[in-house]
Amino acid sequence: GHLFWSAGINCVQTGFGLTGTEQREDYFAGLPAPGDSLAAYYGQGEWASHGFYRGKVPFRAFNFYEANLHRKFGPDWTAAYLDRIHTRFRHWGMNTLGNVSDLRARAQARTPYVGTVWIEGTPKIAGSDGFWGKFHDVFSPEFRAAVRESMDQQRGGSGDPYCIGYFVDNEMSWGQLGSLAEGALRSPADQPAKQAFVADLRAKYGDITALNTAWRTNHDSWDALLASTTPPDRAHAAADLNAFYARIADTYFRTIREELRRIAPEQLYLGCRFAWRNNDVTLRAAARYAEVVSFNKYEAGVGDVRLPEGADRPILIGEFHFGALDRGHFHSGVRGADSQADRGHRYRKYIGSALRNPAMVGAHWFQYTDQVLTGREDGENYNIGFVDVADTPYPELIDSVRATNYGMYEFRRAQR
Repeated sequence: GHLFWSAGINCVQTGFGLTGTEQREDYFAGLPAPGDSLAAYYGQGEWASHGFYRGKVPFRAFNFYEANLHRKFGPDWTAAYLDRIHTRFRHWGMNTLGNVSDLRARAQARTPYVGTVWIEGTPKIAGSDGFWGKFHDVFSPEFRAAVRESMDQQRGGSGDPYCIGYFVDNEMSWGQLGSLAEGALRSPADQPAKQAFVADLRAKYGDITALNTAWRTNHDSWDALLASTTPPDRAHAAADLNAFYARIADTYFRTIREELRRIAPEQLYLGCRFAWRNNDVTLRAAARYAEVVSFNKYEAGVGDVRLPEGADRPILIGEFHFGALDRGHFHSGVRGADSQADRGHRYRKYIGSALRNPAMVGAHWFQYTDQVLTGREDGENYNIGFVDVADTPYPELIDSVRATNYGMYEFRRAQR
């Protein structure tokens, strides 16, 4: 019931300090030997969708951030580390622990937070593609069961007044309008999404000849269409491809909402954190079922971000950042800056653009710590942290963050 604009930081946790050492031992000086107290921070890399370790999981790795927290606070560093998070957030004017943040910090009821649900174990549309993988087959009987199981693992925020709501999934490969329907047609005959699409077409056209006339194809039968893995010419089949694409989007968001309401009826559904290409059909489907529509927007500003006509929901930025190369990093991240001071300047401009946008209810920076110089498990190694791998804040950035966040409510009011 109180005015709240969500200024957050993602990945407030230590797990992303892990970097692969296997087959790269000569990259490092002073890796701890067996028996050394810091040897406790060896671990195992479990995911690498890109980069050197793609196809090589699991692999030996070391967490330099946790090792440095040990050096800084001693072997029992956890309590001091968690307390420092909340203290820093107050000092910086931050009010939200963002996506994929430490469960222990969230449980301390000191800072509002968002929950994170990854829908795992679902069948995928075999003919789809995307940067992070193939799309869920929402017509598989196993889809809802997988959604329910994934939700049940994230009950921690249910009923917690500090839990604003839940992001579900991240940067999904929605592609262009109609693309997921084409992916279904590229899939094998036993793909549930393909079977659902063919059933829709059969109900609409009745006879395969009528479909062939509309699509300018030459399938001998409906079974032949099921067996084919060649999509039709989009110029002739666009209406049907787009209609089934819309059905995929609606089924996805509706199923997620229903299962999220089951476990967390008092928390908001914060959407799927759209990225890359998005079309009005998908955005309208999201707005029908999510209380907030979220975007990961790595741009100079977001003052012009809007939902399509007919979709009226608040918008939350799930990720943005700016990085520089003036402190020894090899990569500035998705959006670059000239220096640490310029990172702060760009932060202020970005948040200013969000506050001027009446649809915006918050923006979350990605991420709390720099990525490791030698790369996280999939190789990303950006200078994008509020703190470095030694847990030291960047003062030039923090000065601008504080100047921006401490005045954000007054600034927002002035836009009315």
